[in-house]
Amino acid sequence: MSADQVTHHVNLSFLKEISEGSNDLMRDLINMFINQVPTFCEQMDAYLKNEDYCTLAKLAHKIKNSVAMMGIEELTIDMKNLETLCNTKPNFKEIETMVNRFKSISAEASDELRIILETL
Repeated sequence: MSADQVTHHVNLSFLKEISEGSNDLMRDLINMFINQVPTFCEQMDAYLKNEDYCTLAKLAHKIKNSVAMMGIEELTIDMKNLETLCNTKPNFKEIETMVNRFKSISAEASDELRIILETL
């Protein structure tokens, strides 16, 4: 899979644009994202378990920017919705579903990104 091939979750158009075609910068940003995902997952689980919706909303805001940079549109939308939900009318089950969806999709996207890294 090359950086130009279609992937299931990742769209590197935005990343290519902001990196101005620099493969080194793209590699750095992709690696940073891949390394952040496990921490994001752990933090989301902890905030959900403690019903700390305010902090979870802040984390969702931070994650939204990271997933947007990798072109993971469904998670960009989910994190925006999660942020809003946490700040307005927290619903544990709905939030738990979004957290689990993030964990699943971000793991798949990380796998796609690892393959892309091999071609950069």
